[in-house]
Amino acid sequence: MNKLILGLLLIGLLPISACTRNTQNATITVDTVETDFFDGLTPSSAEFTFEGILPCADCMGIKTNLVINDDSLSYFLAETYMGKNNPDSVFLRSGTFTRITASDSISTLLQLSAAKESPPLYYKVIGDSILKKLDNQGQEILGNHNYLLTRK
Repeated sequence: MNKLILGLLLIGLLPISACTRNTQNATITVDTVETDFFDGLTPSSAEFTFEGILPCADCMGIKTNLVINDDSLSYFLAETYMGKNNPDSVFLRSGTFTRITASDSISTLLQLSAAKESPPLYYKVIGDSILKKLDNQGQEILGNHNYLLTRK
């Protein structure tokens, strides 16, 4: 019950906290597919939260919060593009995820799916506390930037 209340508060406060940081209007985009995400949030649920700031080509960074509900194979993703002179933009996405084996036949990937218009997102599972963001084909992103989300 506590996880349910915490989850609802987190989701309810996310738009409010994004708006109070700015004196201008924030842009919020939602991309979802119908799931039973909230129905699966029970005290026995295996719910995991991963957070981090990912690189951004034209902003200060993408504050990322990913909640995985292992019992119902659903997820909720909130990405806040931290603006310089512009207001923060918040993108919300939910759907289902699938565990797949990487091309190296060793690593496990999470494939996050949402609406038909959106390509899936890929994360590599590293141990039990780190997810690494991959490109749109499920391959490692080259470069020296940090693409890691840490379990909270």
